[in-house]
Amino acid sequence: MAEGKVKKLYIMQTLEVLKKYSDANHHLKQNDIIRYMKLEYDVECERKSVARNISNLQDLGYDIVKDNGYYLADRIFEESELRLLIDSIMASRYIPLNQSKELIDKLISQSSVYFKKQMRHVANLDRMNHEKSGQLFYNIDILNEAIDKHKKVTLFYNKKDVNSESKPTSSRPHLVNPYQIVVANGRYYLIANMDKYDNITHLRVEKISNIKLKDEPAKDIKKIKGQENGLNLPQHMVEHVYMYSGKSERITMKVKASGIDNVFDWLGDNITITPTEDEEYVEVSVRANLEAMKYWAIQFGELVEVVSPLELREEIKKSIKCISNKYD
Repeated sequence: MAEGKVKKLYIMQTLEVLKKYSDANHHLKQNDIIRYMKLEYDVECERKSVARNISNLQDLGYDIVKDNGYYLADRIFEESELRLLIDSIMASRYIPLNQSKELIDKLISQSSVYFKKQMRHVANLDRMNHEKSGQLFYNIDILNEAIDKHKKVTLFYNKKDVNSESKPTSSRPHLVNPYQIVVANGRYYLIANMDKYDNITHLRVEKISNIKLKDEPAKDIKKIKGQENGLNLPQHMVEHVYMYSGKSERITMKVKASGIDNVFDWLGDNITITPTEDEEYVEVSVRANLEAMKYWAIQFGELVEVVSPLELREEIKKSIKCISNKYD
């Protein structure tokens, strides 16, 4: 290998040693770096070579601090950011187990060996409720390509039966116009249109199988009922709390003032709050999906009373009566 390439290789190996074995609490002296270069790469280094490599890395813009030794101060992710991402993956039961492990390993490798020791709870991943296998990432790749190229896809949509077996909901594949992949309630959803209908639907991405990209242009979303101005994603997500399909309407509720924080948590800031004569309650107005709001209002039934529309109020009454009869 040419001498210039060897020097560049040693420089990058020095960087990898600093990435792996140094941080703000663990500084490496030159002898430490020499030892790790031998351990990791079977490379013999001199002290002056180490100093030169570090100087070259600093010239390239790497934030290597000298303070009773050397450490790499600037990384792509802060440890708190890595922890947040790792815990999010662990909590996402619909990311298949093997892919969860691979993702977490990649994230842990972005910090030092000392950070890995802090992630001992990752050992519990095997005992957490994750899909054992699946096509989630493959489905996302195909859907991203279809969305980017404005193409249709064909796919089967699956649901589990009483024997926990996943089976297609139809004997023939669906022709689908995909528009956006979103995350809601810890799950990946595809906002799409079934080609033979004129409405928006939501499909759980991990329930999709046998997806194929078509060469046929996707239907313009502006031609779909209710989307004449295009997809307003923030508004769409607020209106579809549980990602149910169907129409959205203006909904008025009486909410206990003590429970208003739950309203903001679920429905966001795009709500109108009006005081009432009863100081214990406020009136909340929001535009949302009727089916989703039915279940949301039941979930927070002790804090919320739907006032209008009347049809939603009646649906909630029927559901509550049905639940009450089961427990009487």
